[in-house]
Amino acid sequence: MESLKEIRAVTTDLPAFDMLRYLLTEKFPGQAVVTASLRSPSVVVLKMVSDIDPATPVVFCHPRSVFPESETYRDQLVELFGLSNVKVVTQSDSMTGKRAFVRSEKLLNEVHGDTGGSWETIHLHDTLAPYKCWIKAVYHERPDEPSEQRVDCYADMVTVNLLRRRTTAVIDRFMKDHDLPYHPKISRQKEHVAFTPSDEPMTAYHF
Repeated sequence: MESLKEIRAVTTDLPAFDMLRYLLTEKFPGQAVVTASLRSPSVVVLKMVSDIDPATPVVFCHPRSVFPESETYRDQLVELFGLSNVKVVTQSDSMTGKRAFVRSEKLLNEVHGDTGGSWETIHLHDTLAPYKCWIKAVYHERPDEPSEQRVDCYADMVTVNLLRRRTTAVIDRFMKDHDLPYHPKISRQKEHVAFTPSDEPMTAYHF
């Protein structure tokens, strides 16, 4: 794919925020979509999206069993970031059997999350069909980092992992510096996150 080579050439040395701005405003204006969950890496990506273009299509992917506090938290994020083009998906697009079903997100079910329980796969063939660029920010699964690139091609779409190889400590620092709320389920665990004096602040999107 020629555009994939071009995008990699342009974005290789760009920080995540500059890369996202290039994709949303120059390369794929009106043709990019973000899939997100309620995890802190998703919140980081949504913060960047909102600072560039809050009208960017965002698809929140949730398992079928969602706690009421999760719905409240999602609404809080939408309001906080001023997101104006939001869709919530909790089940797969209809399957016809006439085409390969390859665009999907794998989610950990909330009900069983504490015990390492069940996974759900949400197929998004029709949901993502109108777009050419897919910003993958669900982050339920940890990808195979050694072979993964920030920009790739999957199911005839350019796919992007903005936070490739970013550690939990870096994500927590960004959340703290931007005063971003965590999901209520883990917020108390994050209240006393400590940082060393050598830790650089993330206020300038230094990803």
